[in-house]
Amino acid sequence: MGEGKGKKKNGRIFLGNPVNLKRDGYDSEGGEVDYDPEFECTGGSTDPTDRRCPYQLRSSDAMGLGLTGWEGRLLHMNMPSYRDPLCPRTLKNLFTKAKRPFDIRVRVLQQNVPSEDAPCLEEYCKMMADLRRETGGGDTSKGGPAGDECPHRDQVFIHAINAKDAAGPTYARGLLGQDIHEAYEKNQLGPQDFCMSTDSHMDFEPHWDQAMVDMWDAAENEYAVLSTYVANIDQLGLNANGGLNGKFEVPHLCMVIFTSQVRTHATKCARNLSRPKLTNAVWGAGLSFSKCHAELKVPVDPHTPGVFDGEEFNRAARFWTYGYDIYTPHRVYVLHDYPGSQHNPKTMGWGHGKFGPSEVKNAYYRLNTMLDIPGGEKNYDKGLALKRSKYGLGDRRSLDQLIQFSGIDLRHKKVTIDGKNRCGNLQWVPFIENPKGVNFIPKFDGATEEPLDLPYEKTSVWYDPHVDGVGAGMVSRQQTESKEEGPAEAESRRAVEEAAHDAHRKEAEELAGGSLHREHEALAAALEAEDGSGPGGRESREEGGHHDRISNAGAAALEAEEGGVQVFPPLLRGAPGFGGIPKGRFFFSSVKMSKHGVEHLPVPVKLAVLAMVLGICFAVIASGGVKRKRRANTKKSG
Repeated sequence: MGEGKGKKKNGRIFLGNPVNLKRDGYDSEGGEVDYDPEFECTGGSTDPTDRRCPYQLRSSDAMGLGLTGWEGRLLHMNMPSYRDPLCPRTLKNLFTKAKRPFDIRVRVLQQNVPSEDAPCLEEYCKMMADLRRETGGGDTSKGGPAGDECPHRDQVFIHAINAKDAAGPTYARGLLGQDIHEAYEKNQLGPQDFCMSTDSHMDFEPHWDQAMVDMWDAAENEYAVLSTYVANIDQLGLNANGGLNGKFEVPHLCMVIFTSQVRTHATKCARNLSRPKLTNAVWGAGLSFSKCHAELKVPVDPHTPGVFDGEEFNRAARFWTYGYDIYTPHRVYVLHDYPGSQHNPKTMGWGHGKFGPSEVKNAYYRLNTMLDIPGGEKNYDKGLALKRSKYGLGDRRSLDQLIQFSGIDLRHKKVTIDGKNRCGNLQWVPFIENPKGVNFIPKFDGATEEPLDLPYEKTSVWYDPHVDGVGAGMVSRQQTESKEEGPAEAESRRAVEEAAHDAHRKEAEELAGGSLHREHEALAAALEAEDGSGPGGRESREEGGHHDRISNAGAAALEAEEGGVQVFPPLLRGAPGFGGIPKGRFFFSSVKMSKHGVEHLPVPVKLAVLAMVLGICFAVIASGGVKRKRRANTKKSG
């Protein structure tokens, strides 16, 4: 792909070994390229009409807060801790080095052996008491106000479980995600607050909290997620002294390897970046910083015990398909104590927790299914249901788009689709925002984890006009026992589906142009009217004046299916007495009866059947008139 060249210096990106790069067709000097922030919007084009930039926060979604900064917002931190003696020190560091410590809330998933491991919060309070005695009291950065026994104690929430019940990092982060959602439901956390996930053995630069918010603002993307494998604590203080060896060098995640799953690998680096850099959707669990609507929409899957490899790219894929973009932070403000954590055998013992081989096997089955990696669900309908569930993929971008953007061939377990990495300059991939706004949090059934916000609206990649559009509610989404697909069938189906979704992408590109927000608001208003919730909606239309408004993608798909091409997922494949997707408005499943005939039905049912038959006749006559009119018009135009 082309690399844009900015006029001013915006930093350098290391791509890899110069010899290998030259062999693979890269045009780079010394294995590096200039970072070009404009490339993210233009893709290297000089045509102003090609400029498409990420969404920024609108006043209508700001909830009365500023469009930038964190005045009126809180910063919520998630910290899983497995028997970690450094957890108390991490709490001390984050509070004493923060600029606004009273606006920070910390949730710790404490996995201890009670008889052997000191509680994190209690040890933190002892440290703060010692600090207060050493400094004679004073402000929070020196131990808290005089007389305060344990500064910020009421801002720390401990979710304690026994270490024997631990089940790995995804399980721990998943429990914290449930705590975050519970706080949201109690109005203790808002979608416009900031959320940060990190480990329990960290240190921080002075005023790290303000610096992280400012850095997130610099990405100029309401859907930005700052993430990387953070630097070691031996680099603490370098930001204030010109960086490492006179350069502000940061770790840059952009590559993976395939083990039992797909694993983040081979961290590159970037130097002297002018702002956070868009990455190819590679996310690191060691640091994740975003608005809280990202955490609420994309919680970590707690049904993956024992998983280490696969945790990160699975969540990256879910972030990206929900419309979020991963950025490499351009400065280091949060640091990791690698020697102190990795040399302690206790902290690495979660692999002996509450799970066995069958649970791990099921976890990898879930992850493989989500990403179409071999080893997942072979039944198409069951796999689709899992992808649409609470811990599944988002509906703003497709998995096919992710594969093209990331350059990772998930379906064939290859680290690249074209022999090149995606570590250099990248162009942002447009999508259509949910008409309900960035703060909209989808709802799912508490028991089945199936989506509740149905039918899907027309900007969703899951939208199926046969289920969600014409005749919505008349067709069931219930899973059927469809046959397992072979590799050739799966490839053919994906090709057809990808062609059907091209129109959606074209709409997204148009919406992401210069008049982005006006067009988006117009689309939202039109969809609102279609749903009957606004002026001119279904509820206010006169009878006989109804017409179906279908997106370009939906219209193209319907036309294709009328010609016999199966475009949308065959949700009813295998249903009794039914051979495919219904062509009309009404669908009636087969019913078993011991006695046949209308005469055996109760009187109210007879009346209902009679009314229904009359309605069908009227619909058939009406549709026939329309078809005759269309044929007449076609002959005239011919």
